[in-house]
Amino acid sequence: MTKIAIIFNGRSEEAKAFCQKLAQYLIAQGAEVFHPEHKYGFNLDDLKHYQFTGIDAAVVLGGDGTVLASGRTMAKYNVPLLGVNMGKVGFLTEVEVSTAFSACNRMLAGDYQLEQRMLLQSALWRQEKMLTSATAFNDIVVNNGSYARSVVLDLLIDGKLINAYQADGLIVSSPTGSTGYSFSAGGPIVACQMDLMMITPVCPHSFFSRTIIVSAQSNVEIVCRSATENIALTIDGQFASPLNQGDVLKVAAAKDKVQMIRFGEICFYDRIRSKLYYDFNLGMDAPLPSNNGRY
Repeated sequence: MTKIAIIFNGRSEEAKAFCQKLAQYLIAQGAEVFHPEHKYGFNLDDLKHYQFTGIDAAVVLGGDGTVLASGRTMAKYNVPLLGVNMGKVGFLTEVEVSTAFSACNRMLAGDYQLEQRMLLQSALWRQEKMLTSATAFNDIVVNNGSYARSVVLDLLIDGKLINAYQADGLIVSSPTGSTGYSFSAGGPIVACQMDLMMITPVCPHSFFSRTIIVSAQSNVEIVCRSATENIALTIDGQFASPLNQGDVLKVAAAKDKVQMIRFGEICFYDRIRSKLYYDFNLGMDAPLPSNNGRY
């Protein structure tokens, strides 16, 4: 492995400074660092302006939002990602800043495993015309975020009506997104390597309130039945499109997958225990819950 890109969260001065140090270190190790002119790495806003064909790996400096945005872009180039946590929780990252240089040494030596993550592909249709198309790493959400008011949404799976929800919204989640908004709404935790989709209602006014899990081969449709203003489609919590009454959102598994670099020291369930138990008052030094000697 010789050609590396570095992606950083441009809103973090710490990430900008570390990007330069890391680029210089990689070059000293004999790697080629692919970067924009007069920069050591790519701000997230830079990604859409470049082609990453032929890149062997990308080191991502930031939190989970930075990894989500990088994953959506790099999946189509089949570029593996090594996440370095420079955010708060860093559930999707693999290493901390303190071990970033040694992790890069292992990456350059090929001492790692690749973990594939499923993406979601969405298309928003209005009067038989497609308005927008977007890829999601975590989840695709339809809700009314501006007011404390429920909306009516029809859910169809493979063309069959499953239910008409009166709820704050619906979440269509990938396995990676099972630990995100879907989890907060009462959805299950799913092993990240699986290929499936989850549909979780948010605060439904109904007894029919459980998550529905469907295969990655299924086609999910959400039809907006409410005329309420400010209903929106949100992708990974990072950008949104307004919805009108009668709009149809279609969701399926994307053809591309994100490749995550893993070293094998921390398994998925260790990550859940250490990251999802994060205490925002005590920080990452908060004690983990006891496992009662079971493992």
